Amino acid sequence: MKALMFSWNGEVDALQFNSDIYFLQRWKERFTKDVRDKDYNYHYTNNYGKRGLCIIDKNNKLDVEVGQFNYHIKNLTDETQGQYWQTLKLGKYKIINSSICYPDPEEPILQKSEMINSFDSGRVPYKIYYEQGKELLSMIDDNTLILTDLHFEDSEIEQQKVLSLKERNIKNHLKDFGTFTNKNNYNASLDKILTTQNSNIKISNIDVIKCEKEESSYGHWPISFNIQFA
Repeated sequence: MKALMFSWNGEVDALQFNSDIYFLQRWKERFTKDVRDKDYNYHYTNNYGKRGLCIIDKNNKLDVEVGQFNYHIKNLTDETQGQYWQTLKLGKYKIINSSICYPDPEEPILQKSEMINSFDSGRVPYKIYYEQGKELLSMIDDNTLILTDLHFEDSEIEQQKVLSLKERNIKNHLKDFGTFTNKNNYNASLDKILTTQNSNIKISNIDVIKCEKEESSYGHWPISFNIQFA
């Protein structure tokens, strides 16, 4: 199965890229009105404002469940933040599409005693980021594939330890790919294609598509790859 994932930014038409299925994050709700979607199967979940998660399948009906993170922001003006995940069920296999919150670098890391279930804030504390990340990573097993953006490179995640992939026996298939270009033209590996180390889900033919963007020449890029289930 040929797949494409994209943490959307820069006014890119993701459907221009040939794929069987699309896993889209921070997707603008208005794109679900695309005339092409009438011929496809899609499931859209709104996060904040008019942006959210979307799975589009050109050929098959979608069996999708939606979950909300235990720790999330009640009211937030930043539409690119996250509070939900989508789980696509394919027999015994699952693909989880999720965009977790990214922390405000000026916010302190809250202690456990300061933690509450939901915040009403314009800024995202590190605690929200860590709690959403831990909840997301806890969903993985040998038959589950997680597609997400953890906002840091693997080396940084291991230094922070809270979301350590190594300690959870998780493999990031995008570890060596620059999927995000910052304003200094540095290509960082922020997006993640995650399986357990023991999983028989095979990921191949990864291609980071450095396409033309209408609004910016940096940020996340579409990622094409193949998924094979044993």
